[in-house]
Amino acid sequence: MNDHTPQDDRQGEDADLAALLRRIGPRPTPAADITAEVRAAVAAEWRATVAARQPKRRFTQPWLTLAASVAVVAVAVAVALPRWKAAGGPVAMVARVTGDAEVRHSTDGTWQPLTATSPVATSDEIRTSGSGRVALRRPDGLEVRLDTDTQLAFAGRARARLATGSIYVDAGAPGSGSGALVVGTPYGDVRHVGTQYLASVNDGVLRVAVREGSIAIDRGRVPVVARAGESLAVHPDGSVARAQIDPHGQAWHWAAAVAPEFAIEGRSLDEFLAWAGRETGRKIVYTSADAAREAEQTQLKGSTSGLAPEAAVAAVFASQPALHHVIAAGQIRIERTSR
Repeated sequence: MNDHTPQDDRQGEDADLAALLRRIGPRPTPAADITAEVRAAVAAEWRATVAARQPKRRFTQPWLTLAASVAVVAVAVAVALPRWKAAGGPVAMVARVTGDAEVRHSTDGTWQPLTATSPVATSDEIRTSGSGRVALRRPDGLEVRLDTDTQLAFAGRARARLATGSIYVDAGAPGSGSGALVVGTPYGDVRHVGTQYLASVNDGVLRVAVREGSIAIDRGRVPVVARAGESLAVHPDGSVARAQIDPHGQAWHWAAAVAPEFAIEGRSLDEFLAWAGRETGRKIVYTSADAAREAEQTQLKGSTSGLAPEAAVAAVFASQPALHHVIAAGQIRIERTSR
């Protein structure tokens, strides 16, 4: 006599499915937006399945419903997973390279030439030669530029390690929406608050100069803070020297020399000047409402490729008979031409 019942079959099948799910184990948790997308897809499919089977609900077996739900989840995750992985994306893209620079990927460990438009991934290291400089741009707009003889390693979108040399960080104008970047050094971590700044590690000293906003160096319970127009030197013995620095002085010239090109074709003169002012650390001053209106209405043509920002300003104004400019101290003054 066979004592096996349909109820026993269902219990055995449920146990097999539960064992399978235990063997699979917990999976990595996707991002919140992808999780919501998967849940919405599962809910929609569940509602459609229930509606289609409504007349036969008294014959529905619980394990079949569970299996169908698992299948829907598997399909939804399969669709969403490529987008989830893509969300990791590159840490930054190379916007410009001058001279020789190399990148070492964690996947192969060999140094390779770095070229413009190359992606930079988590754990990549970049080094420049005695003639090389690099400009990087993060997806959120934050820029990092490397001077000559510099080595920088990334540990994610929001963290990098400066071993030696100098970097320039531009987080964008206040309200631009760029995120954080912590730059680790042997003498403390440098973090910014909406700023432009230089950081260098040379001869055993960490030096930081602030053009805009402020920075903090975390090296203990109390951070050391510097604001626009200030520079700090952190020595191996822990002492800190503070000084004043011009936001448009010689110290910033190398960063301007490797600035990504501003494509002027079809852009207005006042847009170009806003870029030039930021790159040079100078304030744009229109001496009259007519001059400001003329700059706003003037559409530019051509290219300033290969020119440093101040040279680009001179080249642009050479073709603007109605306006001329004067660079003096911390200003770029724009005036109407006398007629």
